[in-house]
Amino acid sequence: MAVSELGDWLLFIALPLYVLRASGSALDTSGVFLAELIPAVVVGTVCGPLIDRSSAGRLLCVLTGLQAFVVLPLLWAGPQNVWLVYVVAAVQAAFTSLTTPAQQSIVPLLVEQREITRANALVQTASNAARLIGSPLGGVLLPVVGLRGLVIGDIATFVVSAALLGRLGSASPGVQGPHTAAGAGRLRAIRDGWDAVRASMTLRAALVISFLASVAQGLFLVLFVLFVLRSLHAGDQLVGLLRGVQAIGGVLGGLLIATWGKRLQARTQAAWGLAAFALISAVCWNSPAFTTTPWWYVVLFIAVGVPGTALDTGLITGTQQASPPDVRGRVLSLMAVAEAVGQAIGILAAGLLSSVTTLSVLLNVQAGCYLTCALIAVTAFGRVGRNATQVAVEVP
Repeated sequence: MAVSELGDWLLFIALPLYVLRASGSALDTSGVFLAELIPAVVVGTVCGPLIDRSSAGRLLCVLTGLQAFVVLPLLWAGPQNVWLVYVVAAVQAAFTSLTTPAQQSIVPLLVEQREITRANALVQTASNAARLIGSPLGGVLLPVVGLRGLVIGDIATFVVSAALLGRLGSASPGVQGPHTAAGAGRLRAIRDGWDAVRASMTLRAALVISFLASVAQGLFLVLFVLFVLRSLHAGDQLVGLLRGVQAIGGVLGGLLIATWGKRLQARTQAAWGLAAFALISAVCWNSPAFTTTPWWYVVLFIAVGVPGTALDTGLITGTQQASPPDVRGRVLSLMAVAEAVGQAIGILAAGLLSSVTTLSVLLNVQAGCYLTCALIAVTAFGRVGRNATQVAVEVP
């Protein structure tokens, strides 16, 4: 999956820059991200049971291969038909709303219980490595090879990734249980996932944290580009560089957690990761009052990558362990839906409020969202082992 993520990051950075350059509007730029989230909510909710009823490895292979065709229309995108960018972003997001929870649900099937944290940390390390390479390239190569060149590169990464996933095939059969019976209706299958979340304080807290952290991420996606261009008076290259170097800290954090993280509870990783992320973010957004020197922001974005990986690993691990195995895919899909809804709210807020509220205020609200999530993690994320047992017993 890291191979396909490399191509995704090329376009993830390039597409909003392309739309901003073509339209000059922050609201239009936010529309690119918003187009990705609406189908993610629908598909993630309705198709979540598919993950529990299928071989996750085979499902990942098929979905990744199809994504190579999804981005093809971007080869014909231009200033006169920017709408193509929105359509492709929407369809691509629909696929991602399944591939991400499928990837997360397969980890507990492939490793022993005590190795789940380490495995998740290694997945985060691979993801950050793809980001480290793809994000700067997206900003640097857009003016050189254009959008079409980046699209061709993304297609190639999907093809390679699908070929590699094909080897996983039947190595990850769907988990059978009372909630995966063939006779269970679609609505009942969806409700089973919600029942599992309601039965566990850990899963309820994870859902709320996923939502609020994604509101912050939605604000960031739009405001970060404006921050670099307007507050730091820099260009596209610094946008891509800063998004990319964060992965340096992410890789370092992943390696540290993979080595020592299994000694820490998922709650501890998530809580300190969220608190540190909030602190570093606040320092970054308020630094233009003192300096706009690029290297300072490079250092801050590298530093924030370490707690970023810790909070992701802790949140995913806690959710995996607290979920009944036969509805794990549905629970993780609901987390993805919560993230999509949160991002949509953050993106809309950023697009609408950026013209009436100062950028500094909005960015400090973004940092405050992460601090709120840290408090929730400390007070409600709970002990994973105890909650996992409660869920297994209490879900009807």
